[in-house]
Amino acid sequence: MKRKLTLLSNTFFLAIVLFTSCKKSDPGGDITPPPPPPPPAPTILKDASSVPVGVGVNYDLLKNNASYSALVKAQFDRVTPEYQMKYGANITNSGAFNFTNTDDFFSVAQAGGLAVFGHTLAWHQNNNGTYLRSLSGTTGPNPLLNPAFENGFTNWFTQVSTTAPASGTISLETTDVQSGAQAAKIVVNTPGPNAYSIQVVSDNFNVTSGSNYKLTYWAKAAVNGQALRVVAQGTTYYAQQDQALSNTWTLYTFNFTPTEAAVSVKFHFPNAGTFLIDNLSVGVSSSLLDPVQVKTALQNWVTTMVTRYKSKVSGWDVANEVVVDGTGDLRTGANSTGSGGDYFYWADYLGRSYIADAFRWANAADPAAKLFINDYNLESDNRKLDSVIKIINELKAASVPIHGVGLQMHISINSSNAGIDNALTKLVATGLLIHISEMDVRVNPSNTTPFTATQALLDQQAQKFRYVAEAYFRIVPAAQRFGITVWNLTDADSWIVTPARPDAPTLFDAGYNKKTAFTEFIKGLQ
Repeated sequence: MKRKLTLLSNTFFLAIVLFTSCKKSDPGGDITPPPPPPPPAPTILKDASSVPVGVGVNYDLLKNNASYSALVKAQFDRVTPEYQMKYGANITNSGAFNFTNTDDFFSVAQAGGLAVFGHTLAWHQNNNGTYLRSLSGTTGPNPLLNPAFENGFTNWFTQVSTTAPASGTISLETTDVQSGAQAAKIVVNTPGPNAYSIQVVSDNFNVTSGSNYKLTYWAKAAVNGQALRVVAQGTTYYAQQDQALSNTWTLYTFNFTPTEAAVSVKFHFPNAGTFLIDNLSVGVSSSLLDPVQVKTALQNWVTTMVTRYKSKVSGWDVANEVVVDGTGDLRTGANSTGSGGDYFYWADYLGRSYIADAFRWANAADPAAKLFINDYNLESDNRKLDSVIKIINELKAASVPIHGVGLQMHISINSSNAGIDNALTKLVATGLLIHISEMDVRVNPSNTTPFTATQALLDQQAQKFRYVAEAYFRIVPAAQRFGITVWNLTDADSWIVTPARPDAPTLFDAGYNKKTAFTEFIKGLQ
């Protein structure tokens, strides 16, 4: 019996074990399945953000460096040309436009699926100072008779030579004029054997031998870059200048110093094309720049540039860095350090009004474009910040078409988070679109040399990039978010980095590798 009981007990125990095992494998039981793995962290900036993410780019690198170009196209929605859309990149020493490289920049960007933000129309740097400083005024009455062809070709001699192969026409244009009712129109089908085979010549006028004279004239060509020749000639005295023309009305100048008491002004046409000339003036050169010519030069630039790339940009930095650090005063040559070269201070000749004028001209050229005022140190200089806001309010009160403000955000690991919040909060109160327009974060703000960017410094940089992105989404309402643009792609092409200023201010290192800053910045964008 003892053995039987033992066998029964063992049998009963086995049954319990089997029952229990079956219950554990029952899919209808109470055991909670493990949670699904988290989605992979985003690795593409433009995919992580609800607003456009842009980058300031170098045109040559975007066009010719495959690694650079591929990274830009992969990570960003929008590009801002670092230099290529500025005045100095598109205006020659004679004042003519040359858009060859800028047109190509747009072709490269569009082929890569990249939107373009226009930068910049009115700035005190990166101008063509040689041309702008040639815009001196004149004294004395205009000795040219019928200088705008309002009386036809009275006081002018016109010639289309009958010597083969010269072929063309000279007539009056009544529709496409610079001002008034008429302009001279010269069509050169085939140039003649001499530059003067087709020409328009003024009557002789009296001059003072040895004095410096300036001829100003408005002209345009049917095709950008077509050239004419302007001449001042007496009996033996002769001076000439070949001038390539824009395909929009542009004011050109020609300086000459006659050695006789009378000369005439001549336009020769040694090249095929269609040319228009209007509103000429001659006077003794002044040592002072002529505000009228300076204003005309700025208007021509803004109007031509915005018209040419109409509907091809998402917005424009119209007025750039118009306020001086520390004081909040309007920037002029007297209160700024840079001079000569490509520096040219529009306010020196046009005062405060150039800002409003630039916005109005840009809006007239492309009413759909978003127009911005753009400046730096607004997160660290309250006086400057308040001065920019004062200008914004003045423009709005005068019904000037301004749509946004660019906060450049060239900052460092030491920049105050409270200052960043303060700038964003105050700028949001203007009601304008807010663009973080040129962001980079220096890890060596003291310019220490030699310098190594330690991981601890790079971690601080990463947190600052993240903070700015998070603050943007926390403070700026959705309707006012225009986007965030970082300035330069890698540490190797950063404008900050020089032998005397070693640093690592961007999201990518010199080998196109993502830095810790990238990892944290993309978190802030989400």
